[in-house]
Formats: sequence, C-alpha cells, structure tokens
Amino acid sequence: MRILFVEDNETFVTQIRPLLAELKGVSEVVHVRTRDAALAAFDEYIFDLVVLDLTIPAEEGSIDIAAEHGQTVFHEVRKIAPGTPTFILTGSEPDEFSRRLARFGENIDLWGDGKATNTVDYFLKEEVDKLIERVSELAATIAETDDLALDTRGRDLGLTPKQKRILKIFSRKAGGVSCEIKSLSGGLSSARVVRAIAKDQHGKHIAVCAGKLGTNNSVEVESLAYEQHVKRLKIGAFPPVFCTIDKGVGGDAGLFYTLADDNGETLFDVIARDPKYAATIVKAIRVGLERWSQASHVEEVGIHDIRRRVVNDDDFEAICKKFAIDNVMPTETSKLRASISCIHGDLHGGNILVDANGGVVIIDFGDVGPGYTCIDPVTLELSLLFHPEAVRLGFSKDLAVIVENWPNIDRYIASNPLGAVIEACRDWAHDVGAGDKDVLSAGYAFAVRQLKYETVHSDITLRLLQGIIAKLT
Repeated sequence: MRILFVEDNETFVTQIRPLLAELKGVSEVVHVRTRDAALAAFDEYIFDLVVLDLTIPAEEGSIDIAAEHGQTVFHEVRKIAPGTPTFILTGSEPDEFSRRLARFGENIDLWGDGKATNTVDYFLKEEVDKLIERVSELAATIAETDDLALDTRGRDLGLTPKQKRILKIFSRKAGGVSCEIKSLSGGLSSARVVRAIAKDQHGKHIAVCAGKLGTNNSVEVESLAYEQHVKRLKIGAFPPVFCTIDKGVGGDAGLFYTLADDNGETLFDVIARDPKYAATIVKAIRVGLERWSQASHVEEVGIHDIRRRVVNDDDFEAICKKFAIDNVMPTETSKLRASISCIHGDLHGGNILVDANGGVVIIDFGDVGPGYTCIDPVTLELSLLFHPEAVRLGFSKDLAVIVENWPNIDRYIASNPLGAVIEACRDWAHDVGAGDKDVLSAGYAFAVRQLKYETVHSDITLRLLQGIIAKLT
C-alpha cells in the first residue's frame, strides 16, 4: 500500500509519518507539503490512499496557505485516480466548507473483498489513533488482494502494475485466490484484452471472463457502446458483463465479460489449425452481426468520410507527409454510394472467440458505433495480413508478396491456403456493401490506418494502398 501524505506542518509529519510507515502492508509513505507537489506526485506514483490536510500552501515558499489549495488536490485526485480513498485531516471539527467535500464520497467495494469502503472520511489531528487504525484496516484489505497469485503460464504479457491489480480485484470479486491470464488481443492500441480465469483454492474454475483493460475513459466508452448497441445483437453473439472495475486503480479500469469454459480459441487459432473450417466460422460471425447490417441504409459519401471513421484528418495529414503519398487526394474526394450501419470497428481475428462446437462470441467493443458496413468484414480479412498475432502465426508471409493483387479477389486467393477464409470475408463485404467501390474504400481506409503504427511494415502497406488507389481511379 502506497500513501500520499499531504501536510505542511513538519512537527505533525514527524509524529505521524513513522506511525503510518510501520503499519503492516504499507510499502511507502510519500510526503509532500504543497498543492503543486501533491499533484506532481500522481505523475510518478500510483497511490492507494491520500491523507490530506486541506490548509496547505500552493507551492514551496508561498505564504498563501489556504483550504482552497487542499480542495484543489481533492478534486484533481478524483479526476486523475477515481475512487482513491482520501482521508481529510482537520485541526477542529470540519466546517461547512470542508463538509461539502463529503458529498463526493462513495461507499464501494474497491478491492474485491465484498466490503464497501467509504472513499472520503475526516479525522481530527488530535485523534491520530483513529486515523492509524483506519489506515491499518485498509492496508490489510489491500494486502489480501495483492497476495492473490497471477498465472501467465510463464509468458511475459507486458501487464502494467495497475492491470495486474485489476486482475487480482476481478479474481477476488469472483471468490478466487488466483487468476490465470492469457492474452487474447494485444492489437496495436494501448488497451489490452485478456482471458482471465478466477480459480478457488482447489484450482477449480469459478469465473472465466474476457477482460478489457484500459483507461477509465476507454472502459466507460465501451460500457456505453455495449448498452446502446451490443445488446441489440442476437443472444449468444456477445458475452454478458460479469463486472466493471473502474475505481481505486489510478485512472485505469477493467470491464469483464463472462465466457464459457471452452471459449479458449481465437479465430486466429482456428485458422492456423484448419483454414477451411475457419471459413464456416466467418459465416457464423456474419450471422451474429446481422441485426446491425440488416438495419443499414445507403448514402452518397466521400471516400474521405469512410477513412475518417478509422483515421482522423490530423493523423491522415501526418501519414501523407511522412510517406510522401502524393496521389491520395483525388481518391479522398471521390464520391460513392456506401452502406451505413452500426459496426464493431475493430473486428480482427483476436476479437472473435470460438468454442468447441463452432459457436462464436465477439468481444472488445471500444470502437462500436455508427460506421460503414463494409469496414467489419474487410478489417477481419486484412487482419490476416497485419495483426501481430497473424504475423506471429505466419499468415502474412504468403499474403505480403501478392498484396498489390488484393483488389482482384481471384488473383489474390489463387493457390492461397487462406483462400477460403479470405473469400468468406470478401463475400460478406460485397453482400452487405453497396458495390465494389464501397468494399475498396473500406480497404483504403484500413490501409491508411496501418501506416499509423511503427510495428507494421510500411512497404507492404503502401503496396496495398497503391493497388487499391489504382483500382478506385
């Protein structure tokens, strides 16, 4: 447990800081004197508790000592690290100014033990024993959560300390004592999608979930998309929510969806084992998303409108400048009739889980919302070429040498072991799209997006992009 202690009275600090530091479960007590130093500390550390004297100076050397500065720290902590418990120190009974802060407190289960923690509390400086007792209780609770074991099967998944804490809270909420983790979707974004299995003391699975790990904002966006759009799909195409962890983890959050025990493979895994069987899985995915595509309508738009769904104008300009792409503007301004509906927005093979009977579940809904219907099937097809997992499995090696043929489906799949999967995706795109140009424009947008990422081979992407532009013009 790491504590931020904000107090300008050095005598009081000398008395209290050692008492906090020697508590079992407390790893560090970071002391600062001023508003600015307190806010700067959050740039460097994750804190489990803030002990805050409201009446502090704004900066070192300042004689402006006022409660407003402590209040600024209080409100900034709520934005930077929602749910972080804050214990307010006061030399006398809290006045009305201080008491108003209590309305921002919550009574929530922060660490998965099933017990609600009050996130805002007051302590008189003369009653230090009560403060110490309360901090001791919190330290013990946090230590129990931190003691849960994580099992990555010996793999380095690149999990951050906050992501590890979220996974332990999930397991404890489920009643587990350990959590087995497998990466489902590393992708090219900062968010992570993992398969998390909470286990009891006997090693029995008590909760199997897909967990979306990201910033508090990204999880909030996904939760909203789930409520507004995902729940409209057929039952079985998407998993139910198990829990959301969005408080007390330093501005990070996790959203967990319940899976079946046998939802262990991604579509990438299935393709590696049996490409022809994987083509039937693509058709099942298409059925799962039918309610979105069946509600589509056709409009005349510019190709730049389709590109903007996946790459904004600022990033697009930077890409064009970096790669000296001079022939895209006529393509950008070209008009076409395109199908518009709700889409997944990031439908690569790692976001599709397959059970032992061929049933599919779609996960990771951070990009769900109104868009261009062809983007999903085209993204799924081209993920075989660009996604890091597809590269690891060797899918992209054969496709890269013929990538300029992508606009011509017959040439592209000729003698290709992945031909059945590619054809299933392309048929899907043409069936839901408004014509050849609609499908090509989705490919154009996807190719431009790949040029944002340093880990993608730009020469392959540029060959794909130029092949699509030639066909469009």
